[in-house]
Parts: sequence; C-alpha cells; structure tokens
Amino acid sequence: MAAGGLSSAAGGGPLGAPGGPVAGPVVRVAVVGLGRVARHVHLPLLAKLDKHFEVTAVCDAQHGYAADVARRMRVSGSGVFTDVRSMFGCGEFDAVLLLTSGSHAALAAEALKRGYPVFCEKPLAHTLDEAGVVRQAGDRLMLGYMKQYDPVVTEALGGLDLEAIRHIDVSVLHPPERFPQTDWTPAPAPASGSASPPEHVGPRVHWEYRAVLDSVCHDLALIRLLDGGVGVDVDAAYSWGARDGESGSLEFSGPLSHGGRYNVRWHYLPDYPEYEEHVRVHTEDGTHDLAFGNPYFFGADSGFERELLAFHSFVTAGTPPLSGIAEGTADIRTGMLVLDALGKTG
Repeated sequence: MAAGGLSSAAGGGPLGAPGGPVAGPVVRVAVVGLGRVARHVHLPLLAKLDKHFEVTAVCDAQHGYAADVARRMRVSGSGVFTDVRSMFGCGEFDAVLLLTSGSHAALAAEALKRGYPVFCEKPLAHTLDEAGVVRQAGDRLMLGYMKQYDPVVTEALGGLDLEAIRHIDVSVLHPPERFPQTDWTPAPAPASGSASPPEHVGPRVHWEYRAVLDSVCHDLALIRLLDGGVGVDVDAAYSWGARDGESGSLEFSGPLSHGGRYNVRWHYLPDYPEYEEHVRVHTEDGTHDLAFGNPYFFGADSGFERELLAFHSFVTAGTPPLSGIAEGTADIRTGMLVLDALGKTG
C-alpha cells in the first residue's frame, strides 16, 4: 500500500453473489467529492460497513462540505481537505473513492501513479485520449457500475445460458434525479448570471454522447455482463425530442457476441413521475425481466453495498472487479459509435 499496512479486522457480507464471504483488513479510504451521491449513497454505506472500511480523509472544493462530513464520520481535522493533491500527499489512507462529477481521468491517473487503488464513479473519462492517460498510470481501478452487482442481476445470471440469449431489450424512462430527504442542505447555486453553463468540448457537445457516458453506461455494463464481452458494437442509432438545452430520446442497437442482438431506448422525460428501467433478456425458453427503480432509494443488500464490498475484496485480495479501465474505455468507444451511427462527428 502507498500509505502503509492495512488494519486487521474481519467481517462477512455479500459480494457479487449472495452469501459471498468478505473478510480481511479494514481499508482506510479517502473520499473525494462530497455532493449528493456521496451523501445519499457511499458515505452511509461506508459507515455501515465499518468492519471493512474506515474513512480517514475527505476532500471537497466546498470547505463546509468537507468539515461537515468529517464531523459526521469522525474524521480528524488533519484529514479534511479542499485540494485533492494536498490530500494525496498526506498518506493516511489505503485507497481512494472518486465521487466527483465529470471526467475522473486526471485524478484517477494521479492516484494510481501514487500507488492507491481507486474506486471511480462514472464516467472514467470523456475521451479515449483521457482514458489512455489512466491506463498508462496503472490498472488498480474499479468503476462504480452498481447494477452489475444488483441482487436481481446476480439471480438472473445464475439461471441464464448466455449463449441462448436471443435479444436484450433495455428501456429507461429518466426524469430529473430525485434524492431522499435528509438534514443536509447543499450549498446554494451561484446567482443567476454569475456562472456560465458547462462548456462541452469534443464529442460531449452532443447530448447523445453525454447520455451514453453519464447514464446509459450502466445499461452497457449490464449488456457486457450478460454477453460476456468487453465492447458493445452499434449498427443503428436514432435520436429525437431534445429541446431547450435538455436531452431527448436516444435509441441504438447492435449485435451480441453469440448471434443475438440488443436494443437500448433511453428517454429523458422532465415531467415523468419516477425513474423506471427494464432490462428484458429473451432466451429460447423464457424471458428474464430485470426491473430497476430510482437508484437512490435502496434497501439492505443493494447493488451499491455489494459493489463496495467488491472494492474491499479488490483492494485486499486482488479480486478483479466486474468493470475497470478497459470497460470504461469501451463505453467511450460505444459513445463514439453512437455518434457515427447518428451521422454526427465529435
């Protein structure tokens, strides 16, 4: 470990399969990015999984965020940072969780170069060049594609003959994100006119590309897992319905490695009541319907919890994650293929 030895402890819990044991040292983690997803998902789970993890450093550009989380998680004052590079130099942790928004390439590469295993939220990077920088820095990185670890997916995989899959049909109805109520109040957004909207460059000027890397990537991860491959090819794509700077509807399809096909239909619906997602796997002898609701409302033994336990196993035992740098890079390629099929260029 870059920061010294791991603390000894033992516990139990699920990994990618029900009942999979998790035992080993406590992993000291630094958490970078303390916004909504961190507050509603990862930090509560890290606190729950205290036989496996200890948060020893937190970092956010908003100092108030870092100080508040440090108080709640009982992190000492020396573990509170607003600058990531200063945090990397402190050395009081064994692994890094990157929970910031946007491309994670630069921070992931720096953490890997310093010898830290990395848990990285999506997207890995915005371009193939950025992904190449991460790949050159190291390989101890796990991507946070929690649906691959969801119990309904694990159960389906146990009863599937992957070569018998005729078709994978994905349908996503995506309203604006909604989170559970908590006692945390985010910092107010900048006053109107004081901040410019995000300036997208390269392929991200196209909302379809952003949709693939920022949302549809979870479905690509499921298609990869069900198909047994790394890349997802695209031979047709359509988009429509975008207005007022918002995303619209995106549909694309392509072949599976065993002769079947897949289809993804993703709709951003600003006034739709709640998130809905169905992944229907059609085989010669039946259909598996994998249903997902709002990901931020979850119970015990969730995909989020299982992926953190898988990260613990990755750090302590070297167990390969279901998605890493190669898979994140493949998602970027798929985004580019979608643009090609739409007749758009980066």
